[in-house]
Amino acid sequence: LSCHSQVFDSTLYIGLGNTFIDFTANEKINTASLTMLENVLKNTSPSKFEASKAFIDVTKTIGPLMTTKVRGVNAANRLTAILVAHRDPNTFKWNPVAGMDLPDEVVPTDVPAWWLLKKKHAMFYTGLGRGDFGKFLMASNLLTVMDTAESREVDSHISDVLAFINAIKPPKYPKPIKQSLARSGEAVFIKTCSKCHGKYGDDGKYPNYLISGSVIKTDSMLYKSNMQNPQFVSWFNKSWFTTGDHPARIETFNGYIAPPLDGVWITAPYLHNGSVPNLEAVLNTSLRPRYWRRDFDKPVYDYKKLGWEYQPEQQPGGSTVYNTDLPGYGNYGHDFGDKLTDQKRKAVIEYLKTL
Repeated sequence: LSCHSQVFDSTLYIGLGNTFIDFTANEKINTASLTMLENVLKNTSPSKFEASKAFIDVTKTIGPLMTTKVRGVNAANRLTAILVAHRDPNTFKWNPVAGMDLPDEVVPTDVPAWWLLKKKHAMFYTGLGRGDFGKFLMASNLLTVMDTAESREVDSHISDVLAFINAIKPPKYPKPIKQSLARSGEAVFIKTCSKCHGKYGDDGKYPNYLISGSVIKTDSMLYKSNMQNPQFVSWFNKSWFTTGDHPARIETFNGYIAPPLDGVWITAPYLHNGSVPNLEAVLNTSLRPRYWRRDFDKPVYDYKKLGWEYQPEQQPGGSTVYNTDLPGYGNYGHDFGDKLTDQKRKAVIEYLKTL
């Protein structure tokens, strides 16, 4: 839940991606502190040391390799790559030495809301996760698992976890909605957006479309990182995760899923890398700031533009300024809203409040 929950207006929402998390250099895991903890446990409680040793060893390995350039984005893809590099695909035994080369870059992502999962045929922004979603949820278990015997035990319970996730519903927009404007926006949305993002309401249907990178034109680093690491794909597709009567597999694609938009109003910032601060700028590329800063300590939500209040900056400035010039952090693409008039964009935003 450190990644998959967030406080919004003094309320904790389970399943909402944590956009305040900090993977920057200032907050990376302190391996010296872990070594100190390890020594204390050795001397005071051998049983606790044995129980925690595997986790400490893994954490000391991954900590220095998880640094992002900007606060608020997530390093989950990097975490998976590191864990896979150090695990045997068939036994999940930990090897202190990486068995494959790790890419230099840490590709940033924004954490999608859990309540969207029930609609999707494939997990992750690139749609690479096919088959049993429970197996992909278990990938985080590679942090602590000793071997695949332990994984089988976890697997016997993971369907309950998935059922819990699928039961989560998006929160309703808490402010008044201009219903006539929202109805007008629905008509625009159906004509302009529904082919990719689906329809909502009693006759709702989500198409599960994968959109080519050449069409969506958003930052390509995330899907290219998957395509450029065939050793990771090979590891997964011959691993324990592909076994049994509910296997999982990876299928790569040069592009991204057009996500469902249930509860989209509360999921700022936007695009797969969290590079756009509000929905107004998603629908109008001319409003997207090149460099921008938001308050992580006392965040203020803009209920008009649907996103976090932010301060445009003239230049990069540390880890609290989102820098869209960085590889993987680009805010370009998804320019379909540029074709709409200001009034139509306003109406679409009002409609999105109802989802």
